[in-house]
Amino acid sequence: MTPAALADMVRTVAHDVLADRGLDTSMLPAAITVARPRNPEHGDYATAIALQTGGVASREFAGWLAEALRGAEGLRSAEVAGPGFLNLRLATGAQARIVDEVLIAGESYGTAGMPVGFDPQHVAARTRTGTMVAMTELVETLGADAARYAALRCSPGVPVDVERWSRRTDGNPLFVVQYAHSRLAALDRNAAELGVTAEGADVSLLRHEREGALIATLAEFGRTVTQAAQRGEPHRIARYLEQLAGTFHEFSDSCRVLPMGDEAPGPRHRARRALCHATRQVLSNGLRLLGITAPERM
Repeated sequence: MTPAALADMVRTVAHDVLADRGLDTSMLPAAITVARPRNPEHGDYATAIALQTGGVASREFAGWLAEALRGAEGLRSAEVAGPGFLNLRLATGAQARIVDEVLIAGESYGTAGMPVGFDPQHVAARTRTGTMVAMTELVETLGADAARYAALRCSPGVPVDVERWSRRTDGNPLFVVQYAHSRLAALDRNAAELGVTAEGADVSLLRHEREGALIATLAEFGRTVTQAAQRGEPHRIARYLEQLAGTFHEFSDSCRVLPMGDEAPGPRHRARRALCHATRQVLSNGLRLLGITAPERM
């Protein structure tokens, strides 16, 4: 279940809860958002819809919503917190289905109707000595990918640190993103040699904390792209890709994907292969939107 689908569910239930009690449904906010809380103990997502709705006590409304949402398809729990926040936990299957959605949609996942290649106009670049260079000079210095990514990632008016973007280290955000994609491409090649396929994978087996964090990050891609396009802020996509790459590296540190030695491929290997392939697809989609290469090898 994507955040957008969850928000739609919450709004529908909120409308029905108010209508059933004879209350004014027009007091609901025009746009309802759900967001991942900073503390995972507060659930997979949280919403402030009850606090944003007039004409009814916030905590009481949140309680009505929690009661109505319990047992809803795709939700494991709904709990009231503080003055009227609603903490939501997804059922394991509902969260993991994001993986299937990515694999089915492929290149169109999160990108349908979106322009490819934002235009980095009027970019100023700064060297360590403070020298200012134009975009064309930046390309000559860094190469097309690094120059473009650096220009798109930086907020308007903020100069580009040429020294930073020339390094092939973790201090270079583009290197981190492209390296994650190349690692995933290598994993796909190795999996194919070992006979580990994502076809028919049971994604409900993806229950590890790091697996859940990676799936939840994948689910944010579509909303991030939409916001970036609506606001003309491509740096949102770039920073999202960096977050996704970091979450993947944390996952790979804790969750072994491929069998070792004489170990036979099993259902969990296939499920993790599917998750990794979905992650690679989203990284590729995001880089393509920015007009950046998604390398197979580095």
